[in-house]
Amino acid sequence: MIHNIAEERKKRNRLEPSFSEPFSDEELLRLIGQVEEKALIHAPVGLKEDIFLQLEAKSQKRKRRQLFSYRAKVLVGMAAALAVLFLMPADRAETAGGTWTELFGIRQEEETAALDEWDQDVLERQLDIDRTWEKYQEGQKRAAVRRQYFEDVTGKLTDYEQWED
Repeated sequence: MIHNIAEERKKRNRLEPSFSEPFSDEELLRLIGQVEEKALIHAPVGLKEDIFLQLEAKSQKRKRRQLFSYRAKVLVGMAAALAVLFLMPADRAETAGGTWTELFGIRQEEETAALDEWDQDVLERQLDIDRTWEKYQEGQKRAAVRRQYFEDVTGKLTDYEQWED
């Protein structure tokens, strides 16, 4: 098959008149030299700018589409949340499966126990603060008594010095 390449080319040339003989080595080297020296084909003047403008327009369209999609998702989420708020009963309304608190697995006793523990912690902290304040006030009273005692002793010593004179 390889040895018949030239014959195949001849057959194709006969069938297709527009198909010319391939370049010879000399013609091919001359063509390569001409292309290297001066470019034969020039791009249109504004091709680069047009391509960048088209790419930018596509990018902007994509960004606008993503922004619209994001806004739509947010709006749907907000609408769903509002629907749940409006449709959910305010009190402990009975449903087919029981109360809302039972449906969500929350027991009233656990809630009150948790609230009681929290209230208890708050009360203990307040008691600690009150005890600390009372200790501070007692310390201030003791300091005042101590100061008064030393002032009295100082006063007596000064009076004693005057007695001896």
